Amino acid sequence: MELEKDKYFILSYILLLLLLVAIPAVIADGANDDLPTSVTIGNSPPTVGTITCNSSSFIPVAESTILLNCTATVTDLNGYEDLMGIRAEFYNDTRGLSANHTIHYYNNSCLFTENGTASTNSTVECLFTIYYHANPADWTMYFNVTDNSSAYGNNTETITIQSLTALNVTNTTIPFGEVNLNEESSQITTTIKITGNVNLDLNINESLYSSNMSCDGVGSTNINTNASTTGVRYNTTSGFTFDDTTWKLSSGNDLVDVNWSKSDEASSTDPPEYNLYWKIKIPASGVSGTCTTTTRISATQS
Repeated sequence: MELEKDKYFILSYILLLLLLVAIPAVIADGANDDLPTSVTIGNSPPTVGTITCNSSSFIPVAESTILLNCTATVTDLNGYEDLMGIRAEFYNDTRGLSANHTIHYYNNSCLFTENGTASTNSTVECLFTIYYHANPADWTMYFNVTDNSSAYGNNTETITIQSLTALNVTNTTIPFGEVNLNEESSQITTTIKITGNVNLDLNINESLYSSNMSCDGVGSTNINTNASTTGVRYNTTSGFTFDDTTWKLSSGNDLVDVNWSKSDEASSTDPPEYNLYWKIKIPASGVSGTCTTTTRISATQS
């Protein structure tokens, strides 16, 4: 009987040892243990607030540029330091096409300004140099901001470029020089640049003396620029004959339907050039000295 009790005691002891070995180490090691704890924060994509520019509607500067300055507040709830870059476009066609002074501008060098070390906001500023021949239309300003996880946010604003009707006559005079009585002059060329963003017709007139060139010779009459067989003629065709009476110089502010095109060059900033050609024929008698007037050339949209 005693032997059975000893066997039972030994078996119980072995089972207790096995149970102690099986108890988790956190209990066996003592009263405390440190457990590593972690979580991965999900990315929040950035957002772009209202885009504000220094002008919502402007007229370009003839044969020059205007600076368009646009800003927006960008928010990244993961912190402004998560912002990686911004791409800005200003376009009158389709987003993503090639740069073009007439219809599409880019700025890949916009600036971020942090608003405090713990802020989720940043101000972004983008500058665009807009050329004189940019199409007159409603344009789209587009901001696209990305973060370090390649998530993005964007926004747009409409900016209006107004029509600019402008020209630049590169010659300062129409110098016929010395012409004898009853003779016609050599052809004189006047070069005109289209320095705006619309196609042009012209208004041309003698603006001082009611279609007369005032002559300073003693007893001289004036030259009627609009006379039927003498006076001043002009044309868009080189080598025209004086008998071509398509356009006579008058004081009536005559419309010249030339429909000269404005620049549509993608990269060139040079305005297109066109020519007017001039001739004068002097009456057979009655005039002397130097005869002068002022010829006004004005641009009008085609």
